[in-house]
Amino acid sequence: MDAWGHLVQHREEIGWAALFGLLFALAFELLNPASHIRAKIRQWNNRWSEHSNYLIARRIEELEKYKKQLADVRWQYLFALQMVFLTLFSLCVGSASWVMAETALFRIHPSVVEAMQRFSSCCFGAGGGLALIGFTHTWRDTPEKVQAVVRKVGLEIEGLQKVLKARSTSSTE
Repeated sequence: MDAWGHLVQHREEIGWAALFGLLFALAFELLNPASHIRAKIRQWNNRWSEHSNYLIARRIEELEKYKKQLADVRWQYLFALQMVFLTLFSLCVGSASWVMAETALFRIHPSVVEAMQRFSSCCFGAGGGLALIGFTHTWRDTPEKVQAVVRKVGLEIEGLQKVLKARSTSSTE
């Protein structure tokens, strides 16, 4: 069978694989503090908050809280610990489902067994994905990279404070 015939025969599986590949790539990108997508979302939120003084003040508070969270080294370790617990939970649920699928009591119908095995395989895959996300997050995010993001957020806060100050001085005149 040639490559095109293989693609045509397995188009649904290839489509699902591509979809999940894109979802995992998006998850990896969003979990990185120096993410381009996160920066665009912050920029969009900053521009949206410029509609009123209240929204600007609230956005400044949110950014200061985010900056404080990033500056704290414990945040990285807490994130890694959360990934460990999520991985363990996912693997436990997958193992329990696998055991139930293999137990004679649950062998009611072959489709039930197949669904439980598929669910447990998904849980194992999710556990592996969470472990990989936690590993790459702690491996990639050096203190220098995190401090660079803290500086960017600080500059965004200063820009919003200038806009708020300019609005408050223009409204008092």
